Amino acid sequence: MKHVWSVLCQKSSIDFENNILSIFGCIEEMNVVIDKDKIVENEKIVIPVEFQLVSYWIAEDSSVSNSLEIKGEFIDSSGLVLSSFENSQQIKPGSARFRHRVNIQGFPVTKEGRYYLKLWQKKLGGKKEFSLVAELPVDVKIAYQLLKKI
Repeated sequence: MKHVWSVLCQKSSIDFENNILSIFGCIEEMNVVIDKDKIVENEKIVIPVEFQLVSYWIAEDSSVSNSLEIKGEFIDSSGLVLSSFENSQQIKPGSARFRHRVNIQGFPVTKEGRYYLKLWQKKLGGKKEFSLVAELPVDVKIAYQLLKKI
């Protein structure tokens, strides 16, 4: 399978009548308000958001069964891997293209800056190592406030 594109979004849907993919709320930047009393500097916190990684792949040979093995890594602005996930799919013969959606819960952050979701694909044959196919940037801006206790 060959990677064509990937995007981070709030949600997506596929119209089953005409097989059209719709992508909603593309994520390029996150503005976060954090209670200053509850944060320890450079400690990882997870922002409670749900989003999707949507990718489009094409089969290099659609006459045979294909396998897609991916790994995603959330990297902070200093290059630290905060979390990762792996996913695999079997694609039936005759499928020339494949749309892949991964639901993700929570966005880990340590500090303000540019974060990346790096997408890796395991290549078939050879050493079966993962190779980088996409780097999706997300700029994280943090506002520290003292939140009132009720």
